[in-house]
Amino acid sequence: MRVESATTPPDTATDAANSTSVAPSHPASASAARVEARAPSWKKPFLALDQEGFRTLWLGMLPGTMAMQMGMITTGYVAYDLSGSAAAVGLVSLGSGIPMLAFGLAGGVVADRFPKRNVLLLTQTLVGIAAALNAILVLTGVVKIWHLMAVASIQGIGFAFNMPARQAFVGQLVSRDRLMNAVALNNAGMNFCRVLGPSMAGALIAVPFIGAGGVYAIMTGMYAYVVLSLFRIKDQGRPMGSVRPPPLESLREGLRYIRNNSVVSTLLALAFVPVLLGMPYQQLMPVFAEEVFKVGPRGLGLLLTFNGLGALAGSLTIAALTAFPRKGLLQMMLGIAFGLSLAVFAFSRSFHIGLVTLVVIGFVSSGYQSLNSTLVMNNSDSEYHGRVMSVYMLTFSAMPLAVVPYGALADAFTAPVAIGFGAVLLAAVIAVVGVVHPSYRHIR
Repeated sequence: MRVESATTPPDTATDAANSTSVAPSHPASASAARVEARAPSWKKPFLALDQEGFRTLWLGMLPGTMAMQMGMITTGYVAYDLSGSAAAVGLVSLGSGIPMLAFGLAGGVVADRFPKRNVLLLTQTLVGIAAALNAILVLTGVVKIWHLMAVASIQGIGFAFNMPARQAFVGQLVSRDRLMNAVALNNAGMNFCRVLGPSMAGALIAVPFIGAGGVYAIMTGMYAYVVLSLFRIKDQGRPMGSVRPPPLESLREGLRYIRNNSVVSTLLALAFVPVLLGMPYQQLMPVFAEEVFKVGPRGLGLLLTFNGLGALAGSLTIAALTAFPRKGLLQMMLGIAFGLSLAVFAFSRSFHIGLVTLVVIGFVSSGYQSLNSTLVMNNSDSEYHGRVMSVYMLTFSAMPLAVVPYGALADAFTAPVAIGFGAVLLAAVIAVVGVVHPSYRHIR
């Protein structure tokens, strides 16, 4: 992937970084290209699954991703049930957001310095322990808002180190020519879990002998399965030829690399825009279900299931568009569509219109994020993948942080007004960036 030469200024530091680029663990081969050319159209979105290491990782991480999606809904529901306040939902999200923000960059350094499989083993275990703590607190009836915040902070620490390692590990398990497909499939797996996870959580919460405590117990078992599956993958070590500078110097080196790579820095900046202005709608969905549509936990699961169906379709579409030439322009259009469709949802008072609109929102938001993350990976050298993706993963910490002001605005002006205002601003910001920064539209 590249930017047209007319729009990319020469940069000595970037050229130097590129000249020392480390070869991927599995170099792209002519035979792999021929296999892709001969593959039927239905198989092209799934070609990366032909590589055993990635297939094992992808299938093994699905239960953990589903548990994460179930946890988001369950924790939001418990927080709102305890307090009756949208602001409390934001505070619980803040519990995970602050550790993710504080340790996110350190997670990238760790991912580039240590075997990534070992990092994943430790962090998945930590997240599983957090789910078990929530199960105990809810089942014993002693859970308070501060308990949810404390456990969320443990999960936030785990995710801060887990996410950069997972994304960078994908880059080691697949050949270079299938990296975009693999990253898009990674996002597709997450969105598949968004289809099943929320509806499962909503349905199980409504079952008297299961409830929220039982959902947390099920999540604990899912995380345990992920840990066991990771032992089936042979660790790839660190990128070939990489060195181990002191941690702080490694971090500074990674930040210099991002600053001097105009393509990566632009894409990383644009990764934060929808997260800050649009994605808080997911955490505030319990408020829409209870106060706007008045459909309860089952309706909440249905709302998020329709959203997840659209997201799954969006990520699979991106996985199949490896040959599309104007990926920057496509990302811009998806971002604008995300803002506009979210505004329609926010100001709708019909549950059925909301369901249909959420399919569109899921499709365009997932397409935007999948395209953004694949372009970031494809435009950065493998030895910097952990540190680059740690900056990208700061978007996940920004998301719960953004929920705090949105929760306060929802309490003051209603959730539709808060989300609708952010949605319109989202579409406007991305449109302005596309107009004043034409090199963005020409990223290829």
